[in-house]
Formats: sequence, structure tokens, C-alpha cells
Amino acid sequence: MDYLAAELYKTIIVGAPSVGKSSLVRRYQTNEFREDHTATVAADLSAIVFNFPEGKVVLTIIDVGGQETFAGLRNRFYEGAHHLIMVYDMTNKETFKRITPLYEALTEKICIQRDKFLSGSLVANKADLKNEAVISEQEGRSLAGLLQLEYFETSARTGYNVSELFLHAAAESRRLRHAAKV
Repeated sequence: MDYLAAELYKTIIVGAPSVGKSSLVRRYQTNEFREDHTATVAADLSAIVFNFPEGKVVLTIIDVGGQETFAGLRNRFYEGAHHLIMVYDMTNKETFKRITPLYEALTEKICIQRDKFLSGSLVANKADLKNEAVISEQEGRSLAGLLQLEYFETSARTGYNVSELFLHAAAESRRLRHAAKV
């Protein structure tokens, strides 16, 4: 087996401004959290390498800024995505309300064909503030089920469930590509 070879997958992480998308990526990559984070303009790209028993997987993460002014530019990043991570702030109802329209717009832009499935995750971020949550776990799980997304509660501040989220993205991307070959 060639250990230098790697399978490449593209994940996009989207959501309203200030839900913690960039903070989740930073927490996974550097195990850091910054209170004074600045907004992502258009998109940031990162790569994470995973070593599975079957081989290496490189997950390219496109962190898409939440501001509507960059919507047209962001659309260029969506094509060819293997996994979608949709993030909302569990302490902010408005960020949750934006998930369904964003999902509909994304699936149109990504051009998912009816016989294909884009794996994805719905992420309730800021679990460290669960006592301030205005969206219940049941509401989040219900929406995830409707959109056929996996549900995660995370905290970029503490690192809670962040590794599990990105490992799931890599594993699901790989699993679905190999299932399509069968």
C-alpha cells in the first residue's frame, strides 16, 4: 500500500455570522480558542489529515463567512463538496432559523442530483452555555432528522465534541465515496 497516497475530500462549514465556525476549525487544528475572533471574509481554507486503517484522508475545510454580502462569491466554493457542516448557536434562535433556508440554497448551489447523497452534520455550537440555550436538543435533533444530517452539540471554547465532528466528516465522506463504487 502506498502510504504517501491520500484520498481528498471537501467539507464546507456554514452558518450565520458569529456561531463559531472558524473557532471550531481552530479548536480542532491548534486546540486553541480566542474570545476576540474576527469575522471570516468570504472563505478560509484549511486541511486536516486523518489516518484511517485503510489509508490517509485529507479533509479540505472551506470555512464560509456568514455575511450575506459575500453570498455570490461563496457559491463558487460549494461545488464538489463531499460533506456539509451547518452550525448554529444554541443560545441564539435567529441562527437556528437560518439553517433551513441556507440548506435549501446550498443544495441548489451544490447541484445535488436526486440519486446522490451529500453527507452532513447539523451542529449546535456553544454547548458550554447550555444553561442559556434557547434551542432544545430535541429541536436540533428534529431538524437534523428532517434534513438527513447527523446531529452534534459542540463547544469551540472547551473542545467538547469537536474532534468527533471532524472525524465524522472525514469518515462519512470516505464511506460514501467507497459505497458509490460498489
